[in-house]
Amino acid sequence: MEKKVAIIGAGLSGLIACKYVLETGFQPVVFEADEGLGGQWRHTIESTKIQNPKQDFQFVDFPWDSSVKEDNPNNQQVQAYFNAYAQRFGIVPCIRFNSKVIDIDYVGESNEDIKSWELWNGDGTPFGSKGTWHITLQDTKTFSTEVYKAEFVILCIGKYSGLPNFPEFPHGKGPEIFKGKAMHSMDYAALDNKTAAELIKNKRVTVVGSGKSALDVATEIADKNGVNYPCTMIQRTVHWFLLDFKIWGFSLAYLYFNRFAELLVHKPGENLLLSLVATLLSPFVRSSNRIKSYFFL
Repeated sequence: MEKKVAIIGAGLSGLIACKYVLETGFQPVVFEADEGLGGQWRHTIESTKIQNPKQDFQFVDFPWDSSVKEDNPNNQQVQAYFNAYAQRFGIVPCIRFNSKVIDIDYVGESNEDIKSWELWNGDGTPFGSKGTWHITLQDTKTFSTEVYKAEFVILCIGKYSGLPNFPEFPHGKGPEIFKGKAMHSMDYAALDNKTAAELIKNKRVTVVGSGKSALDVATEIADKNGVNYPCTMIQRTVHWFLLDFKIWGFSLAYLYFNRFAELLVHKPGENLLLSLVATLLSPFVRSSNRIKSYFFL
């Protein structure tokens, strides 16, 4: 009996999941609500680039094309890279575009049995249970619905899933009393260049947040409006911004962006060995912080 595997989302993680499911011999189906693959990279502003060197942002079995000379490719180059990856490994035929998942239900097993499981279908294997996943799909163009049944589901919907995280404000202290315009970065990214330029022209703009999207939006607005109408960023917590600084060809960022970095700090509930390692490495932490302060401040 053919085992059906459903993958939800055709972004970065969805493409990788589909490739490895294909390699196991199954025939997966990827459901993507958008018209193309790429996930959030299809909804970024024009000036968005990857924040890491391209060597640190690539598939292990599919390097960047030699025509990409930039160290930090832009969103168009990233999308082209994803599409080339999908073409290379036969992923595109598996994707059903304009198919939005609006409901998932597990049918065929009692709630009592499911709650008793610790792994998958009760014995640690991904297949073999009596139940199946019922996935309700909506065509984003015709709004018709259908139900797809699968034995296994992989969620690759990303951290934000296309939903803007707009904070809640007390009554009388929110955007409704603001005389200007308040919008989320996702809504700004959805604007075309002309509309975005007209929206911010000759206006003082404040960007709340200091994440990747905040920095991208603030940079673009500052470039378009210049010094006469400055862009202000407001952040809740001060962050370190690590530059691509190297000593003898070794990037300092690697000291903080890997598993080794977790050994440098004490953690709640750590055992004696981890506590001893963090204590022994504390001089290294202090010296590296001095180096950062010297070069970055």
